[in-house]
Amino acid sequence: MSNEPSCQPTLQQQVQRELEALKRDMGLDFTAVALADGNYRDIYWRFALGANSDRYKMITVRMGRGMAGKVLQGKRPHVVTAFPEEVQDEVLEYPIFLVESLRSGVGVSVDSIVDVRRKAYGVLLVGQRSRREFSADDIERVQSCARTLGRFYDAEDTRGVCCGRMDPSASENPSPMRVEANGELLGEQPRTLAEPGARDQERKPAKQEAGPILRLLKAARSAGVACELLDQRVTSLSRERQEQFAMILEVLVDTCISSPPVSAQLVIGQEETGNTCVEFNSFLLHTLSEELFLPVMEQIRSLKCDFEIVTKKSTQSVRFIVPTRLLLDEMHWN
Repeated sequence: MSNEPSCQPTLQQQVQRELEALKRDMGLDFTAVALADGNYRDIYWRFALGANSDRYKMITVRMGRGMAGKVLQGKRPHVVTAFPEEVQDEVLEYPIFLVESLRSGVGVSVDSIVDVRRKAYGVLLVGQRSRREFSADDIERVQSCARTLGRFYDAEDTRGVCCGRMDPSASENPSPMRVEANGELLGEQPRTLAEPGARDQERKPAKQEAGPILRLLKAARSAGVACELLDQRVTSLSRERQEQFAMILEVLVDTCISSPPVSAQLVIGQEETGNTCVEFNSFLLHTLSEELFLPVMEQIRSLKCDFEIVTKKSTQSVRFIVPTRLLLDEMHWN
């Protein structure tokens, strides 16, 4: 017997090869995999080919929202042919399209092949930066790739490695989610699935009303501020916390309305630490100062924000960090 070490490819290498083949075969601009965190019900984009930058790693989306969230909830392919026209009222819920300047895309679920309860590992997205009509054959090719990825994750699961992230050696690996065919999240305890057709008459959940943060960002876009809601966990905060958050953002947006800038951008993303980073950059005609935020200092302290204002020769920026994971945890403690 040979004593030479095995050259078995890693999970990441296997996934990369599949995505490279898919991207090449279909002539795609972009391919990516989002993975599900079963503990916090978040979805993260963890691996991409053809990305403009690594900003996609700042994105955290919610179940039922945007491309990844809709795919995992509905357990069926989600196709966008013309972004943003097709999703005008939900543009902010498609951060991966905004960050990567995608025009068309298809998302499919990456599911366990061996698990009868259809354990969901995540979502496979393919995208084009020009308009593209994806055919039925195109969608089947993407689904075939997703099934292959599902087998990779099953094998990793069998080896006892938690597969919540692309890198199995990561220290904080989220757990895969279990999702029924109707998109309902399943807990860890076994549940009896309904017989086929038992849910046919089940009413679809009502569309959720936009919270304070989402309403504020939509108003900011209407005022000409380029907004990117990459970390959508903030829209899961309690109503009180969202109102505090929105009041701080409103101060920034009001500066643009009272003194229109040449350009302004507001980005809400997730840091590697798990905190939310809010960055506002603009070419305002007047100088931003700490005095401007005195009316919302109580909110800043309550949210435990780290806050800084940076003024350069031609630009001004405001940056603050919000401990979102801590604020989400307090909802469960209370």
